[in-house]
Amino acid sequence: MIRINLLPVRVSKKKAAGRQQLLLLGLVVVLAIIANWVWASSRASDLAARESKLRRTRDEIAQLDRIIGEVKDIKAQQAALKEKLDILDKLKAGRSGPVRLLDQLAQVIPPRLELKKMDEKSGGVTFDGSAATIDDVSAFMTALKQTPYFSKVELKKTTAVTRGGMRIVDFTIVAQANYTPGAVAPAAPAKR
Repeated sequence: MIRINLLPVRVSKKKAAGRQQLLLLGLVVVLAIIANWVWASSRASDLAARESKLRRTRDEIAQLDRIIGEVKDIKAQQAALKEKLDILDKLKAGRSGPVRLLDQLAQVIPPRLELKKMDEKSGGVTFDGSAATIDDVSAFMTALKQTPYFSKVELKKTTAVTRGGMRIVDFTIVAQANYTPGAVAPAAPAKR
């Protein structure tokens, strides 16, 4: 009988199988390293893209903050300008208001009434004068109430006196002056 020694074939098959397993293991390790490198680089590029987007967003926010600051400055300047224009309008009205007020006063004074003194302090006006009758004082007060230049007209004092053989009425009236009456229609002048 012939004997064949198969042991070296088995050993060579085991060696070949071991080499294949080592080669396969090496290939798996290399593929795992490559896959890990690809995954890490994609994560790094994603992180870089997000950081870049974050920087751009922060830059935009800073630019918008500057624009908002400029807008607030412009609004503050606009409010200051409006305030100055309002002051100018008040000054213009204050310049022509007293003239119009006195003109209106001259139109509403009854013929038998004489003003001796007109005193204005902080918008409050005090009239001291004399009239032939109490009806003339009443007509004067009514005319003052109807003008847009006077409000809160109030009789403070009346005194009947005799001067030069004539009986007259001394009076004191207080009112609030309005130098900028707006679009209120002027009152009709008193009859003389």
